[in-house]
Amino acid sequence: MRKHVRWESVLDISEYQEIVNIVYVGLLGIEKNISEDCNDQFYQEYKKSLLLYETYEKVEEVIKWQLARNNIEALFLLGLSEGEMYPKPEMAHIRQIEILVDKKDLLRINRIMLDMDYEHREETTCSGILYVRIPGIRIVFYGFMPIENKVIQRYFAGPVKRFRCVEPYHTIHMLSNEEEYLFRIARMVELYITGRLKIRDILDLWQYRKLLGEMFHFKSVKELLEKAGWSEFENQADILGTLWFGEDAEQQYGLALELEEYIMSHGRENRHLDETLLPYEKIRLDFYWRNRDKEWALRKQAWMFPAREYMMRFFPILEKYPFLLVFCWLIRNWRFFRRICANKCKKAGFRFRVRLSDIQERLKGMIRREEVEEDLPEDTQEEMVLQAEREERSLNEEVDDGSLRKPDEISERESRDRGTEETEESRDEEAEEDTANIEQTEGDSDV
Repeated sequence: MRKHVRWESVLDISEYQEIVNIVYVGLLGIEKNISEDCNDQFYQEYKKSLLLYETYEKVEEVIKWQLARNNIEALFLLGLSEGEMYPKPEMAHIRQIEILVDKKDLLRINRIMLDMDYEHREETTCSGILYVRIPGIRIVFYGFMPIENKVIQRYFAGPVKRFRCVEPYHTIHMLSNEEEYLFRIARMVELYITGRLKIRDILDLWQYRKLLGEMFHFKSVKELLEKAGWSEFENQADILGTLWFGEDAEQQYGLALELEEYIMSHGRENRHLDETLLPYEKIRLDFYWRNRDKEWALRKQAWMFPAREYMMRFFPILEKYPFLLVFCWLIRNWRFFRRICANKCKKAGFRFRVRLSDIQERLKGMIRREEVEEDLPEDTQEEMVLQAEREERSLNEEVDDGSLRKPDEISERESRDRGTEETEESRDEEAEEDTANIEQTEGDSDV
């Protein structure tokens, strides 16, 4: 790079795009025109990612052990597999560990996570139950597969135990290569819809495809993506990854460049891109765009009551009976309202079950203590009372007799005793001298 680079701006962009460690490894070794302060900030972020990866390794192993110990079937969706795709594990960025479990096990998991000093936190962008702990560990548990597309939902439908096991555990499961690839595409679709798709996501997908190589069965995956309406999205994400990180320059980059602009502009709305990449996700795209658009107040009416041409995609009956448009509006808005209420009820229900389980645990503890006290024989209780009384009586007697005194009283008594002994010894010496003198005088007189 011949031009001067503003590394402060590079640092800000890298932090948002979650690629600070990649920039540090790839560029700072050959760049000399960088301030010492900015260089130190890059290094601290790189060091943080290194330490965080090591912490996640220990955390994932502990959680697996706890789930297996409590006989909970769990499917690990995303986690430390990010580090396996890069030459150095610290080049990866682990946002969180995502685990799918059965709904009935969520209460037990809540108790386990709280016992391990995790904090339950609520986030509007997280469809699961989030637990966090210093220094930035995030664990998400799902009671359902976090995918909205019905085709992909049916593909992942079924109990958790149908997925392959992780040795040496019998209740811990993991995705196959094809299943993990589909899940990564599904997560990228969710991030795109909510305006949070980043360079790191494109890089992870490109690295994953590069790592799998010929071991990956693309044909079956392509057919499923075609049914779900995600084939164009997956294709353009792959082209953009090749444009950024690969060497192939023979493809058409028109739509991929629009996706690049979308990512670099922090998810700025692009209607043409939405309709081309995700034609079957129009309702959800409208919903999220309206929630974060500054012109929500002005365009609310158009969103709640769209044109008949748009509604005909979801209600074909309008082509023959256009007067039913009002009823179709009501049905569409009712679906939105029902989804919002269902999400709020799920969260409220989970909080209520957590509080109820806490109350039950406390009541069980109180009942156990009462049962232990009742099981003790009356003779044992009387003996314990009599023994306590005897100990108290003996203590009082010692205090009255003077055998039990305070430390300062003991020191004074010892000093007085030492003084008395010294006085008596001096008196004995004087008496012996007087006796010797008298005996000597009597001897002289006799002579």
